[in-house]
Amino acid sequence: MIHKIDIKKMHHRNGPDTERAAAHKVALSVTGRRLQVLQALAGADRPATGSEVAKQSGLSILSIRPRLTELQEMNCIEDTTDRKLNDFGNTEIVWRITEKGLSYVD
Repeated sequence: MIHKIDIKKMHHRNGPDTERAAAHKVALSVTGRRLQVLQALAGADRPATGSEVAKQSGLSILSIRPRLTELQEMNCIEDTTDRKLNDFGNTEIVWRITEKGLSYVD
């Protein structure tokens, strides 16, 4: 099965060819931060926001947000359509891990 990922979000608009090649190489891998995000969502007792994932994993929200977008594009997580206010009073998406996402954690 061939999966298509929009890699435009994974490199700079006018990035050099080496940057684009690296983005293609890692587009479908679930390792590093992506795996840490999935593990945090799998270990949570309920769906969670990016801020909650960051707190649970001990990582910066700035490293979590892009991974959430990538994982959603890979169908590893999904938007629950619920929203929660974060510590700054901003609304955040509440994310749920999918069966596909769980397959990387197990």
